[in-house]
Amino acid sequence: MNSISSLVADIESALSEDAGERRHALLRRITGLFIDQVPDLNEEHISVFDEVILCLAIEIEIAARIELSEKLADLPRGPRRTIQNLAHDDEIDVARPVIERSPCISEDDLARIAQEKSVEFLASLSKRVSLPSTVTDILLDRGSADIVQRVAENNRQALSDFGLRLLAQKATGDHRLYRLLRGRPDLALRHVGAILEAAKQRAKSEMSDLPDQPDILERALDVGAASIFINPDVLDLKEHESASAKATIVWPVWPTDMRRIAGQIERGDIAEALAGMAYLAEISRESVENAFTSPHFDSILFMARAIGMDWHIFVSLLKAREGGELSNDLYDRAHASFHALSKSTAERVMRFIASRLGKAANGGLSQTRSNVR
Repeated sequence: MNSISSLVADIESALSEDAGERRHALLRRITGLFIDQVPDLNEEHISVFDEVILCLAIEIEIAARIELSEKLADLPRGPRRTIQNLAHDDEIDVARPVIERSPCISEDDLARIAQEKSVEFLASLSKRVSLPSTVTDILLDRGSADIVQRVAENNRQALSDFGLRLLAQKATGDHRLYRLLRGRPDLALRHVGAILEAAKQRAKSEMSDLPDQPDILERALDVGAASIFINPDVLDLKEHESASAKATIVWPVWPTDMRRIAGQIERGDIAEALAGMAYLAEISRESVENAFTSPHFDSILFMARAIGMDWHIFVSLLKAREGGELSNDLYDRAHASFHALSKSTAERVMRFIASRLGKAANGGLSQTRSNVR
């Protein structure tokens, strides 16, 4: 490494009074050498190349820096100080390639760019394949509508609780953004609540000239907000096929209550417990089974809260779902979501779901329940 370190000093000395063209030509040669050799270089070698390339890149014209940024942007192991310098360049044409594509920019640098730079830089950040939530928080707060939408539709760009709530607020006035948000795998029930509440408040402010019937208006807003959450295509006023064929409960039903369901969960009779939940919620057993086996617990939580299941019973159900034990993280998330979702909100949403199952399903339920003694 001594000879390489000596070369660094020689280059710095030789270029101290050199013209831009020669500096650019030397930069091209060294950058090309680096790109060819980088698979075989260790971190110390990369650091040396980084020092040389940065030294050459600082004083060159904009066109040459754009060229350098394009060459370095896709390297999985690049000269980090040089890439950082390019990313913070005031010229967006220089910064854009590395901001959009380089994996060598630290999270702190990405956050600084998001916080300090203009909307053009934020737009480039939003095009990255993935982003940490520390950066998306800033993009959602400072970014334009296009930037917010791009973040919402990229599930590899992480969102914090703050970011999801901020996105929920913005989604109440943007139907396309709402659909993107609703499809995210990290959307939890506590964020659904934020969407519903924001939608209600927006609608209430826009309907202030209606007759003074606050109770009726409040109920209408609750049901309307819930219906849009369950079926955002309502906003398009399209015709929808009836779901009644999927909704008929086709298993024997027996008198059941939460105590019986709790006992079934305790004994490990999970299929019977799910059937009882479906009966109380007035939806198909298939729907409950799908919710139970879903990768996320949100759907089964909606059903559990709607039928009045206590927290300790829900924990037992989750333990059965997870094979006997819950991680601390899963327990904490479930606890927060359970207590953030009110029973009344869950009931309203489940009533809306039941209403969409169709008259045939309701008839089937009535007939089945009439046999209960």
